[in-house]
Amino acid sequence: MARRKKKTTRLSAPTNTARPSRLWHTFQWFSVTGFLVAAFTVTYQHFFGNISLEFVRSLARGYEFQLKNDTPSDRLVKMFRVEPPTNQEVLYKTTQSIYAEVTETGRIILPSSNISYVPAAEFKELDGQRLPANSSSKFRIPPLSSNSWMEPEAAIVDIRYEIEPTNSLLLALELILNAVGVREAERSERYVVINNYWVASQSEPLREAIRIACRDEGSLAKSSVCAAKR
Repeated sequence: MARRKKKTTRLSAPTNTARPSRLWHTFQWFSVTGFLVAAFTVTYQHFFGNISLEFVRSLARGYEFQLKNDTPSDRLVKMFRVEPPTNQEVLYKTTQSIYAEVTETGRIILPSSNISYVPAAEFKELDGQRLPANSSSKFRIPPLSSNSWMEPEAAIVDIRYEIEPTNSLLLALELILNAVGVREAERSERYVVINNYWVASQSEPLREAIRIACRDEGSLAKSSVCAAKR
């Protein structure tokens, strides 16, 4: 009698057709990451990115500036300093007729000596001041010369300031952002001052700062400094 051959049936593992592909996981990761980055950027700008400093006008003795807080929370000015860089070339001019003494060697001695200090460098009145949410505050910076008959025709000035939230939770978040390098606690802005008009500048040498300011600012075209550059 012939034996029947046993048939063996091979079972294959079921295929999970619902399993997402690697491409789909990658797409999801980028989507979530992009959303988080966008959300973080919007939040950062909303709470930390809208504090601005603006030059308003020159005064008889000094300058008017404005701090704007466009964020929805109050801010505290921890520190505000005006610092003319040391060892820089400064062009001064007299604003009225004065008597000067000419020595035998040809040296000119001005009234009250030729020494003048910068009152603006002593400005600390903004320290500890509160800047309300969605507001602006105007303030006066002292002159750049202690002599009333003398003013800078061209000079470079740096302004450093630090502003923090008055809310403890926002302050803690800002300290974290400072620690990881997302933002800097202290801000610094450079200006070139030409005939008492302050222009934002990134240039280090005074002559280069003057050249760029005269090129870009139409209001300075008729100034004696810019006319001398032409």
